[in-house]
Formats: sequence, structure tokens, C-alpha cells
Amino acid sequence: AGMTLLELSAAIVVVSIIAIGMTSGAQAVMLHYQNDTVRQDLRQYGNNIMREIVRELNQSQKIEVDGLNGFARIKLYKYFKDVAPEITITCNSRSGIQFNSDVPVDGVLTFPSEGVFRGPNKRTVYIDDFVVDYNMVPGLGSSAFKRSYLELSLVLAMETDVMDDSFQPTKEQHIYHRTVFLGTSYIQTKITNATGINENV
Repeated sequence: AGMTLLELSAAIVVVSIIAIGMTSGAQAVMLHYQNDTVRQDLRQYGNNIMREIVRELNQSQKIEVDGLNGFARIKLYKYFKDVAPEITITCNSRSGIQFNSDVPVDGVLTFPSEGVFRGPNKRTVYIDDFVVDYNMVPGLGSSAFKRSYLELSLVLAMETDVMDDSFQPTKEQHIYHRTVFLGTSYIQTKITNATGINENV
């Protein structure tokens, strides 16, 4: 009442197939879980940092936009006549958005380039692009009014060492876009222009 060699071999093959299937399934589930964890960190950072940038823009009386290191740079002046900006918003691909070269919100909004499931041979998180442009769409009104609209675009990227069907590392982007009306800046510009006209009369 035992098993023949053929029956034993067949049982071993079946058990091996089941074990391989379970292992592959567990690896796939773990991979998705790890990706989702990093994605959640990226989404949270993207939404929070854009909210903080918009908040600072709305409080500034004067804004200047230029570029630095291939990314947009925003200079925010608390008062219209200030010579030096109160806050300079810059971008670094590895350290994220910075306010005056520091992590925003007193060090709370740290860019999630480090953490669980990130690092060599795992996942690389970085900022792919940060663009700020004035919305100069025809028909919006005067030149001053058009320059009171800013288009903000932030592109966060995640690359993994998992290969796709073409044997290339996978890369996904998370894009955040905001259109901001600079109400404080626009009102202050109108007041300043009106004052200047009255002084010349």
C-alpha cells in the first residue's frame, strides 16, 4: 500500500507547479503593494506642495518668474515695493520643491525620494519637470490682467527596476496642474499704476 515511483514523481511535479504559482502570485501582489505605497507618497506630496505654492502666491503683492537648473523659479515679494523677495521657490530633481532653499512648512513637506521600497535596485523617485508660465490666452482682457494668471505644472516620476515586455525599466509620471489667479498682485498693480498716473498729472 505505497506509491509507485511514477506516482511519487507526478505528485512532486504537481506540488512544484503549485508552489511556483503561489510564489509568483505572492511576488506580484507584493510588487503592486510596494508600487502603490510609493505612489501614495507621491500623490500626497504633489497635492500638498501645490497647495502650499498656491497659498504663497495668493499672499504676495509681486511675483517674478524665471528659471534655474532647468526648472522654473518663482520669486515672491510680500510688498510691491520690496527689492528682495521674501520667498524664492526653487526645484531640485532629487530634493523636491524648496522655499528659500529649505523644505517647505518648517521641514514637513519633504520630497519622498527616500523611504521604504525606494533606493538602489528598487525604485527611484524624482521631479521630472516644474513649469510656471503666464496664461497669455487671447481674449482674457488687458495685459496686466493676463499676467495675473499663472499656469503651474509639476511632474513627479517613479522608475522601478522591474522590466516590462521590452526589457526596459518601467517609468510612470504623476502630473499636477494648477491655474492660479494672482488677485493680490493684480490689485496691487492696479493701485500702483493708478497712483503713478495721478502723480504725473
